[in-house]
Amino acid sequence: MEKMLTADARYKIFKEKLKKLGYVKKSAMEVKKIIEKIGDFGMMSDAGNKKVARAVSQSKDEKDLRAKLEKISKMANGKYAEAGEDEVIKTAVGALSDKSTGTQSWADKNVFVQLGQFRDLYNVKDGEVSTNDNKKTKVKRDDAVKVYDTLMKVKAPLRHKYIQLLQKDAKSFKKTFDAVLKVSK
Repeated sequence: MEKMLTADARYKIFKEKLKKLGYVKKSAMEVKKIIEKIGDFGMMSDAGNKKVARAVSQSKDEKDLRAKLEKISKMANGKYAEAGEDEVIKTAVGALSDKSTGTQSWADKNVFVQLGQFRDLYNVKDGEVSTNDNKKTKVKRDDAVKVYDTLMKVKAPLRHKYIQLLQKDAKSFKKTFDAVLKVSK
């Protein structure tokens, strides 16, 4: 155990020295953070997702981002043509405006994961779901399970849209949650 801690400490010092020397760019770290937060922008390849994440990290506003995505879509004889599709643009704009930091950017703070916990843990009655605006909304276990199961039956792109709406803020969560719950009954 002690060797592992010293190796981690040495590795951390090594990474800091690499940053100071300029081998690890700050922009690469920002792109990595965006990819960790969003995961998939809807591009066919990982290289395409990285290009979109880089565009998000370098953009100042939505207009600038849309121009960069248009440029990416015309790159390499249309290899990254899906960068011009509405779904990719909406996800990228959402990533640009997403200011969640700290614990809210952790994977277990994803609304879909939180709803899944209600289904997996039988001893939980009612609970709270946290959204990106750091507000908690109380939900009943049975309703959360119904919404989770309904979303699991939907195809991935449509499910992703609903998850983004649920994740955005407490008001959007309540509206979307009630709509999905109504469909599930």
